[in-house]
Amino acid sequence: MRHVTWVLSFALISGCAAEQAAAPVPTKGPDPRPKMEQIKADCMKQRGFKYVAYVVRDRPEPDLSTYEAMKTYRQKYGFGVFAMLVYPKDPLTGSMESARDASADDPNEAITQKLNTSQLGAYIEAWNACYKKAAKQVLHKEAGSELEAVGLLQGARDDLEEAEINGDPELVALVPGFADCLATKGQRVPPAILPTAMAKRGNDAFWDQMKALGNKESKGRPPDLTPAQARPYLDREIKAALEDLECGREFYTRFAPKRASINARVWAEYGPLVGR
Repeated sequence: MRHVTWVLSFALISGCAAEQAAAPVPTKGPDPRPKMEQIKADCMKQRGFKYVAYVVRDRPEPDLSTYEAMKTYRQKYGFGVFAMLVYPKDPLTGSMESARDASADDPNEAITQKLNTSQLGAYIEAWNACYKKAAKQVLHKEAGSELEAVGLLQGARDDLEEAEINGDPELVALVPGFADCLATKGQRVPPAILPTAMAKRGNDAFWDQMKALGNKESKGRPPDLTPAQARPYLDREIKAALEDLECGREFYTRFAPKRASINARVWAEYGPLVGR
């Protein structure tokens, strides 16, 4: 169901842009997704529905494990917000178009497209039940839907960040100097800010700008801007992102590998639940 992929793509970056959501997909051990897909297909058949076992191809993720890698990323994508509109086909942006392209060959799209509203509702209800069965049998996780699984993933990430990043006294000690430097560049920083909030404050600011350009009819989707119209916003974002990185050079040198380690562990445990 391609619409599910879109929802998941934006659920993972809601409130924080692609740079903060990015995570490597670990390859240790056999991929559990084929087994999960087969369980779902068999379960759906038992419930009277057709579902083709299908593993969504992995989307490449940006390397943000070092200061140097972050700089390379930010020089083109800024914080990863307006880049979704300027580079809609770029898989690193996490945009709706790149998410749509990544799942365009899903054979289940043709199946669900033929269902009316009532049939689709019954299909999704059955699919969620089968998804829950597969998650329990293969990963030993309690998740009744992919959106619920996203919540589990984000919760696990939050817990690790609180312990290993906000609980790191060296990172905490680096925040005031980082904030003072940004203040000289006209970037406002709230007082007594935690390291995790310091790292995502730029993302949040430009994500708020993105949302302000939308409207009630957008239903959480990005505003309807052409790449050319979005380019000035991205240019300002890139400038702010590079200033942020230079002011926080010492901070990010310590933060980046910690964040990459947390992401790798979270995705190793929960990534298969969200089809990644």
